[in-house]
Amino acid sequence: QVGVDNSLEIWFVEDDPALETYQEFQEEFGSDEVVVLALRAKESIFEAESMRALHSLTQIAANTDGIANAYSIANARGLDETKDGGLDISPLYVAGKPFDGESLRKRVQENPLFHGRLVAKNSKMALVMATMEAHDDIDSVRDGILNKLSQEIEQSGLPVHTAGMGVIYSALNELSLKDSQIFILASNLVIFAVLALLFRRVVPVVITLLVIGVASLWLMGLYGALGRETNMVTMVLPTLMLIIGVADCVHFLGHASKDKEGISREERVRKSLAFMFWPCFINSLTTAAGFASLMAAPMPVIRDLGLFAAIGVIGAFIASLIGCTIGLMWPSAEVKTRAGLSIRKAVGGLAKVASKHPKSVLVGALFVLLLSGLGMTRLKVDTYSIGFLKSSHPVHQDSVAIESDFGPYTPLEFIIKMDGDLESENALDVLRSVASWQDAMEVQEGVGWTRSYVDGLRRLGQVWSGLGQEGWGLPADDLQLYTLMDQYDPASNPGLPKMLSSNQDELRVTVGIPMGSAHDFKAMIEKLSALAQFPNNVSLEPTGYLPLYVEMMDSIVESQLSSFGLAFFVIFIMLAILFRSLRLAALAVPANLLPVLMILGIMGAAGIALDVATVTISAVVLGLVVDDTTQFLYRFRHELQQRERIEEAVEHAVKGAGEAIAITSVVLGLGFLVLTFTAIKSIAFFGLLCSIALFAALLSDLLILPATMVLFRPKL
Repeated sequence: QVGVDNSLEIWFVEDDPALETYQEFQEEFGSDEVVVLALRAKESIFEAESMRALHSLTQIAANTDGIANAYSIANARGLDETKDGGLDISPLYVAGKPFDGESLRKRVQENPLFHGRLVAKNSKMALVMATMEAHDDIDSVRDGILNKLSQEIEQSGLPVHTAGMGVIYSALNELSLKDSQIFILASNLVIFAVLALLFRRVVPVVITLLVIGVASLWLMGLYGALGRETNMVTMVLPTLMLIIGVADCVHFLGHASKDKEGISREERVRKSLAFMFWPCFINSLTTAAGFASLMAAPMPVIRDLGLFAAIGVIGAFIASLIGCTIGLMWPSAEVKTRAGLSIRKAVGGLAKVASKHPKSVLVGALFVLLLSGLGMTRLKVDTYSIGFLKSSHPVHQDSVAIESDFGPYTPLEFIIKMDGDLESENALDVLRSVASWQDAMEVQEGVGWTRSYVDGLRRLGQVWSGLGQEGWGLPADDLQLYTLMDQYDPASNPGLPKMLSSNQDELRVTVGIPMGSAHDFKAMIEKLSALAQFPNNVSLEPTGYLPLYVEMMDSIVESQLSSFGLAFFVIFIMLAILFRSLRLAALAVPANLLPVLMILGIMGAAGIALDVATVTISAVVLGLVVDDTTQFLYRFRHELQQRERIEEAVEHAVKGAGEAIAITSVVLGLGFLVLTFTAIKSIAFFGLLCSIALFAALLSDLLILPATMVLFRPKL
């Protein structure tokens, strides 16, 4: 029953002001989700063949279920002066009637409502603005609507470029379901192939596979039974089960296979499982507590991640314990003692370096920390949805083509709320200030066009004045402006979106801006809002999807960062309680913090933004680093009770726990590297950064943590 749900409601807390504003906008003005269809003409859009194609495309869009209206010069009405001084509001184009391309060109190019807004200024591209119907859960129906539309366009054979935020999300959904599943399967196959090479037997790999499968089924089954659907944040849950399951199985199976002279196999296995129970249990408990702390986050998706990750960690531990215990009834489940011989030698070398040269190790760690800090100064918190698609993807190419030939096309919505309606005292001042604001915006870099109710008044005044371009403005005389308002009918263009509220107390202004990231949209909203100068008691509100997108992306990243900070704190308090040593837990902090900071530094240096996809790496690093730390600290405490010299205790602790830690890191790291070949950049970055984080965590726990223990000598 688990589906995919990235609808708006899951990203916001109940009664969130931004979400309420957006819902009010939709109730009054309808959906603001626009599918931009761009038709490229061979020579000029004002040729008979091009207009027939544009008319056909407009009809296709208008007749597609789920599309509320489609607007282009093929179905728009003009607002022109007749020869006898009257007003011509006839359609610009009528299919089946004799075609006069020159007359059409003149009507379009002389009318600012169309020139540069629906037709490119070079006349080689025309747009169809197809607005989707308002829907409570547009994310659940969008793909179906767009698939129908694309099928009809494909059958028509028209050369069309398709763009829009919904088109981007649909493409990402499609790739996520197809491409990413293939590579995630390939990643798992690599993980189990490497495990087979290191274990030298198939049965331990099968046990590990079954454990992860059972843990994932338990977790996702509960997830679906409670009515949850996966999203961009909680999609990391199966990955966490993979990490925890592999780590626990490697520890249980690996330790049970070590030689213990003088006792039977059954006794050896029993003692090994009893010995490994506590470090694995402590690890599961601390990691679950860390994730559970995320439930304090305000965002529903973060709370769900915390709740189900905590449940999943405990479930993975139970599955590992039961699965490995049953599996080890058969000798073939044991790992061959020669498995991972090269890893064992490498771990032994690290143990000697950490115990003999602790100061050098920590100086090296400090140097890495400084480099990470420099990289972090360049780290950006941003989300660029279309940037998740590679430049070769058709959706990415279509967006570039439209912006190259036509200009900015992405609609940004504003609402101007008046203290009264159009008959109130300051209504005329508001209309004039809107016109001035639009003029100020249209000369800004990155603004392609603006549209509002005022434009109809300006066009009507332009026609009546006969002044052409100089007449594109509102008259200074109040009586003349009232006359324009009385004569202008906003419904004269049926395909044009609603620009004036039903009570005539709200004006909608739409601005065409470039496709960009959340940061770009935020900067543009602030820039354009600052240009507005309205009378008192008049408010300006950015609305529609883009401001919501900005807040949504910022909230996800900020919420995860602050929540994982709390999770990190909770985990080490738990370690202090369970090991009964605050000093021991405090000494473990640097080794666990460094891998996270190192990844952030690499992201900053490489120009990889911290976004909704890469921010979940915190959960992955948290799950593995804490596991490695717990295993080392438990073994270190055990060895210190049997030896007087702390250096010897550190070396034996690294040798005892290090092999399993190294095997887990190598196996998972190579598996995640496979994800770098996916078509979605976010998943590719996720795979690459996870691999780096795993190896960084390995070195941190086998070098920095032991060196810290040798240098500061905690008392247990």
